[in-house]
Amino acid sequence: MRSVRRAFLTRGRLLSATAAVGAVLATAPAAGGYADGCDQACQIDWAWAAQRQNTLPRTAFYDAPHPLPWAPSGTLIRAETTSDYVVENKPVKAVRVLYHSRTSRGRDVAVSGVVLVPLDRPRPVGGWRVVVDAHGASGIGVDCAPSLMRDLYHGNQMVRFLEQGYVVVAPDYAGLGTTGRPELVNKTAEAEDVAGAVRSARQAVPGLARGWVLWGHSQGGGAALGFAERQLERPEPGYRGAVVTSPAADLPTLAAHVATTVPYGGFAPLLAQGAAYSNPKIDVGRLLTPAALTRLNTARSGCLGVTTAVYADLTGSALVQPGYAGDPRFTRYLRDNSLGHERVAGPVLFLQGGADTVTPASVNAKVAAGLRRAGSQITYRVYDGLEHDTYGAATGIDDGAMPDILAWVKSRFATR
Repeated sequence: MRSVRRAFLTRGRLLSATAAVGAVLATAPAAGGYADGCDQACQIDWAWAAQRQNTLPRTAFYDAPHPLPWAPSGTLIRAETTSDYVVENKPVKAVRVLYHSRTSRGRDVAVSGVVLVPLDRPRPVGGWRVVVDAHGASGIGVDCAPSLMRDLYHGNQMVRFLEQGYVVVAPDYAGLGTTGRPELVNKTAEAEDVAGAVRSARQAVPGLARGWVLWGHSQGGGAALGFAERQLERPEPGYRGAVVTSPAADLPTLAAHVATTVPYGGFAPLLAQGAAYSNPKIDVGRLLTPAALTRLNTARSGCLGVTTAVYADLTGSALVQPGYAGDPRFTRYLRDNSLGHERVAGPVLFLQGGADTVTPASVNAKVAAGLRRAGSQITYRVYDGLEHDTYGAATGIDDGAMPDILAWVKSRFATR
C-alpha cells in the first residue's frame, strides 16, 4: 500500500479515481500518465508497461537452494553487491541478501531483501546505525519484491534516511522475489521476516551498529506493530522502537472498506489470496465472485498497479461473495492478524493522515487507543490534510511527516 511516488495523472473523472489508488499501489511510467479517453483496457496495458519498465531481471540470486537445508532464522544464504538501483537520478549503494526465515507455521523459507548504505560517507565510530523498512503492499507476484524494482518502490523516502547517515535494511517478505506464497498481512510471518532481515544484514554488511529502529507504512505498519508484539516475548537485540504510518491494523474493517470503496477493490482479492496462501483451508471461491475469480491469475503475477486496473470496475457484490464477510476461516485470519489489542514493545510513534482514504483516521484512532489501553508506549499524531500516499496534488503521510519521522528516529539513537 505504499507506492513509488510517481502518480497516475489524468483529467478524466473516472480515471482520477483509478489514478488516486494507482499512486497508492503502483509503479507508473517515468513520463506522463494516462491519456484522455483511456478506457479500462488501456489502463491495464499502461499499468503492465509501467511494471515492466520498473522491474529488474530476476536472476538466479533469488533462487533458494532446493531442497532448502535447515538453518536458524536470519542465517544468510547469499549476498551480492549491486548497482541496479537509481533513485532521484542518483545511484544507490546496495547489497542484496537472501536469508532464512519462517512461515507463520514455522516452516523454513528463503526471503530476499536489500541493504542500502550511504554513498561517499566513512563508516562512523561505533558502526552504521540502522533503520529497518517494512514496506507497504506491493502485490503478491514474485516480481513484486521492492528489491526487484529499479527505484526500490519507495526509494525516494528511503534515501532520506541514507542522507542522514543511516543504513536501511529492507526485507521483501517471503514469496516476493523468491519462490513461495506471500502470507499477506500475516503478522507472525512478516515479523519473522523483519527479524531475519536484521540478523542477515549484520552478516552481509560489516560494521553495523547494534541499535536499530523499525519504520513501517500501511501493510508494513502492521508488520512493524506485529514485530513489536513479538518483541515482548522474543526480544531482538538492539531494537529501539518503531515508527508506524497509517498501518493496516484493523483488518476486518479494512477488508470491508476496500471491498465496497471505489477504487480500492483490488485489495480484496489480494487479501483473500494472501489469507488462502497462509491457510489452504480458506477457499477464495467462497470469498470472491466468479467475475473476480477469473481475474485472479493476473493479481498473482501483476503488481499493485496492474491489480488495481484489472479490478477497477468491480466493487461490492460484483466483487465479493456474501461469504467474504462471513466465512469463519477468513474472518478468523483477519481477526488473528489484527493489531491494537495486545501490548507492544515501545516506544512507538504512530502517525496517521487525517485525509487518508485507505486506512481512515477514524479507524486507526481506535487502534492507537487500544494499544494504549493494553499498556503500550504510543505517541499518536494525526496530520490534517495528509493522504495515505502521495499522488497528484495530494501529499502522503510519510512524505508530509518525514521531518518528524527523522527527528524521532534521531532521538531514539540519542537515548541509551
